[in-house]
Amino acid sequence: CSPDNSREVIDAYATRDPRIQVVFNEQNSGSTFRQWNKGIALAQGKYVWLAESDDYAAPTLLQTLVARLEADPGVVLAYCNSYSVDQHDQLLPTPTWEPFLAELDPHLWKQDFTQPGLDLIRRFMSYRNIIPNASAVLLRRRTLEQVGPADGSFRILGDWLFWAKVLAAGKVAYVAQPLSYFRTHRNNVRSKTLEDGTSLLELTRMLAAMREYGPSDPAAYRKSLDLLLGMWGYVLLRHHAPWKSHRTIYRNLLALDPGMGPQIRRALIGFALRNRVQGARLLVQRLLNRPVADA
Repeated sequence: CSPDNSREVIDAYATRDPRIQVVFNEQNSGSTFRQWNKGIALAQGKYVWLAESDDYAAPTLLQTLVARLEADPGVVLAYCNSYSVDQHDQLLPTPTWEPFLAELDPHLWKQDFTQPGLDLIRRFMSYRNIIPNASAVLLRRRTLEQVGPADGSFRILGDWLFWAKVLAAGKVAYVAQPLSYFRTHRNNVRSKTLEDGTSLLELTRMLAAMREYGPSDPAAYRKSLDLLLGMWGYVLLRHHAPWKSHRTIYRNLLALDPGMGPQIRRALIGFALRNRVQGARLLVQRLLNRPVADA
């Protein structure tokens, strides 16, 4: 369901090729990942491309990624590097995803590769989603039937968990040439989901899900925990997320590591002290009067 003239544009293309099937939403589903599931269920071809709204691609994207999938039946997912552009199609100062991925490995994403997906999950996915742009991905439909749908209960990190399910089913092929154009916008949704605790809740669920694929790289796992605790301290001090959300975050973290309680309290109090004395007073008061661990 779109307020612009997308329907007219789509209909114009559909009239040119009888293979094109058009299905419009009469109302927004409220979940990107439910929309993915709907589209995948309707797909009939050998491969699936989740071409997200506002993004666009080089004419050779599908040709290039299909070739990687055709060359190796064990590859379940192929994806490429992406350019980042603004609303006027101008490249951003950091035009590709390379710096984002280089923090994980300074060399891996500089060249084409094919690797077992499970290895990539264990090395990197507890800390960072290594597939930041869905429009740069081509998938085997039979693999999607095998792994099942994306989790529609997620608002922000559903792609992270979905990619992990797919990666665990086989090998991944990466093309270092940027063939996708990812359009960036000021993301008010992500800002709001941080303020209300949704992002933090989903991060704790994500960490638990990554453990199902075997032991994570210790350094990556520690970075993820440190990031989560820092974000949590920020939300505790500066926003008004429901206390129910804070209790659930705390319990989810203890489920990951039952001995983490003292570390969590030290991290949150340390965050408050580093930021402002007023914040420290507020946090101590909250911890004393309304313990996060309370039922």
